[in-house]
Amino acid sequence: MNMSTEQDIAPKDAFNDLQDTQKAEWLSFKLGDLDYAVDILKVREIRTWEQCTRIPYAQDYVTGLINLRGAIVPIVNLRTRLGMTAKAHDAETVILIMDVELSEGHKTIGIVVDAISEVIETDSNNSQFHPEFDLSIDKRFVAGIADDNSNMLILLNIDTLLDLELSQTNN
Repeated sequence: MNMSTEQDIAPKDAFNDLQDTQKAEWLSFKLGDLDYAVDILKVREIRTWEQCTRIPYAQDYVTGLINLRGAIVPIVNLRTRLGMTAKAHDAETVILIMDVELSEGHKTIGIVVDAISEVIETDSNNSQFHPEFDLSIDKRFVAGIADDNSNMLILLNIDTLLDLELSQTNN
């Protein structure tokens, strides 16, 4: 005969609560004095800065194109895309090659960031999003705000941020 007591039920409830907490890993980086992060599952690779081939008549935030093992990949300057002033590239400047889902389908796009910081883990206990946050960037581009114990990070919705066709129709 299998009889449950309250003690037997409590650990199961605590386990279910842990299961309901969604954990995710984010790659954090610097843009100026601010800390941002992107979903690490979207990052294909991290590359040192390299010169891009400029595209005539492209948006100002499109730095150009690079050849990535035979594939032509557009590169977006994330500073300019977010309305920040551009800065000269230095030894810490990197290009994150991202796999994104856009309105026209799956694409590979690179983003230029000032410096890579670290991989952080978030869950519902240390990340949130409230529309009343007064952010300097379009709220569509923000997945949330995370506290990694030492500072606050803006978690970016990279699919929306890099959907360049969507942004051109909204401008």
